[in-house]
Amino acid sequence: MPEEKKELLVVTKPRASTMRGVREQVDKVIEEGIPLDKLQRGFASFMDSLSEIVQAGYDKIGDYTLDEIAFSAEIGAEGEFKLLGTGVGVSGSAGVTFKLRRQAAGKGSV
Repeated sequence: MPEEKKELLVVTKPRASTMRGVREQVDKVIEEGIPLDKLQRGFASFMDSLSEIVQAGYDKIGDYTLDEIAFSAEIGAEGEFKLLGTGVGVSGSAGVTFKLRRQAAGKGSV
C-alpha cells in the first residue's frame, strides 16, 4: 500500500491571470491541499531570507536593544510564503504571524 502524502489545506485565491474574461475569478476563494514537504521548503526559503535581514546588525539603537521582531506572512496556493506589507488588511485569520524573540544572554535553547 503506497504511503499517503500529508497535506495542509490552505484557503487562498487563484493565481492572477492576464487572459481576457478571467477577471471574475480574482475574487474567488479556493481550498488547496498543499503537500507538507512543499510547505516546508517554502517556509525554509522564507525564513532563510528573513534571517539575512534580521542578522544585518541593527540590534541596538542608542540605549535600546531590539528584543522582538514580529511579521506576518501569507501562504500562496503553490506553498510559497510571502511577507505582507502595510495596507494589505490582514486579520488574524488571513495570514500567519511569526514572532522572533531574542534569547537572553547566557541561556541555552528552550
